Amino acid sequence: MLKKTGGSWPDISTLPPDLDSWKAWDKLQRTLQILKDDHDADDGEDIRPPVTDLASAQQRMFLAQAPLDCLSAGTHMVPVCTADLGYRDWYTADVIAQLRARFGTVESWCDCRDPTAYSEALKMAEDFGLDGAWGQCETTSEFDHAYANGARRLVGSINAQVMDDARLAKVASGEVLVTVELYRNKQPNLQPDYRNANAGIGGNCIACYESADEGASYYPVSRYKQEGYYRSGIDSIYAVGLKPEDWKEL
Repeated sequence: MLKKTGGSWPDISTLPPDLDSWKAWDKLQRTLQILKDDHDADDGEDIRPPVTDLASAQQRMFLAQAPLDCLSAGTHMVPVCTADLGYRDWYTADVIAQLRARFGTVESWCDCRDPTAYSEALKMAEDFGLDGAWGQCETTSEFDHAYANGARRLVGSINAQVMDDARLAKVASGEVLVTVELYRNKQPNLQPDYRNANAGIGGNCIACYESADEGASYYPVSRYKQEGYYRSGIDSIYAVGLKPEDWKEL
């Protein structure tokens, strides 16, 4: 409904107050304006949860391709957008606005290895005004890179091959928060082992995807729930390869 006049767009406040009469682009502009205003506001109060809050490492959806598939998940979930440059074309201002409108909180993450340094997750968060960034710790080098560059929330493993006692102590103290990968689609007999570092463990991060290259078989969310390995409101998911019913089970 907005029309450019004299080379400039009028403020959206000039539109009718009834949002139902607005067109799609007007609604998108309104969402982007709200995001900009929130980002630019400086009232001295940080409304984002501190990284020491264990809830900030729970009920996350780590996204890759096709991020809008997650819109059918419950609004208690938090989408975490990949900063991997191979997937960045999926993430536009419109996509972020839709995720924001559905879930409220939106974050970024990266694998913390070549070619996606943690700085890319921070840049994505800055570019889109997101609510924080995550690193990864599937290997010791990923943990070290993430930690050295300021990441205090990680998705990955805490087993002895990844974290020695000194690194694990950062999790056990709650300085670093981890959602621990429990990919039973790849290892059907895998059991949770938090190594007595519970103060820094947000919960499990499950995966459903099927991949012949990785020896992974489809493992539905409902099965994780039946086995007690996925608890709604606590656990997280690597959100690739889900079927429509999986999103609704989260």
